[in-house]
Amino acid sequence: MLFVEIIALVALTAALTRFLRQAPQTHDIRHWVAGHSRLLHQLFTCPHCLSFWIAVAGTSAAWLLANHSALETAAMILLGWRGAYFVNKSLDQRRDRLRHRAGRSCYICDAPFVQGTSIERGGRAFCSMTCWFDHLRTRPASRKELVGRSGELIRQEIYPLSYKNVTNKEAHDLLEQGTGYVYVDVRSVPEFQNGHPGGAVNVPVFHREPVGMVPNPDFLTVMETHFPRDSKLLIGCQSGQRSLRAAEALIAAGFQDVTNVKGGYGGVRDPSGQSVEPGWFEQGLPTDSGEPEDRSYSVLAGRRRDGNP
Repeated sequence: MLFVEIIALVALTAALTRFLRQAPQTHDIRHWVAGHSRLLHQLFTCPHCLSFWIAVAGTSAAWLLANHSALETAAMILLGWRGAYFVNKSLDQRRDRLRHRAGRSCYICDAPFVQGTSIERGGRAFCSMTCWFDHLRTRPASRKELVGRSGELIRQEIYPLSYKNVTNKEAHDLLEQGTGYVYVDVRSVPEFQNGHPGGAVNVPVFHREPVGMVPNPDFLTVMETHFPRDSKLLIGCQSGQRSLRAAEALIAAGFQDVTNVKGGYGGVRDPSGQSVEPGWFEQGLPTDSGEPEDRSYSVLAGRRRDGNP
């Protein structure tokens, strides 16, 4: 019974506080109080004070009807007062958010914000997922958003069609067409030395260390140093996993023509050992080995450190 009385007290206190402080019907009363009594004006403008005295009045009425103990009375006052305050605070915050959204428009197309349809990302409003994806496709992300403290590439929420996927055969055909495509092998230096697609450039997204694979914190820096953002990039690795991460990071960094090479150099196999996506080497496509001049990571990273183009 006491629990029900407390819930009723909270609801009544919150409703009366809100009515006295905000309702149009009490505007004249608030205006008159502001001009005649500083003490009462402070009472009306302070949500804590008004809620407290209404909770005291409501608890007194309940005490007369039910003759509660001193402890029960104190609990009703405290819970009625604080409960009503937090109820009204939550309602005010929700109202302010709705007002804020009502005055906003889509960051891409300026359509008005619609509750339940529009979305918010990174402090900006978008009228639809289409506009959100358009923003992801064109915006260059900051380096802090792309590279973690230990140098690893942070997975990005990107426009699904921002990068393309091709097979190794299709990648080879693009290179043969002479339309400016460059194959970037993002495997580690030892893997690249052992064999790589003919003409490929090596910029590892991970380094192979005694402790295992370690993120390369300079990956994006080296790429931005040697390739304009409109370069036609074919990104490949051993099986397609590292190249996918690299493609996401490059798109997020502002590169506009990025293609992920499925299957990579070694190909993909299912648990039974059957080939799922044939690799570059497996298909007999042109290969090189060692560290060709001007295409090895040691040369590219050295140029980056020296500041040469």
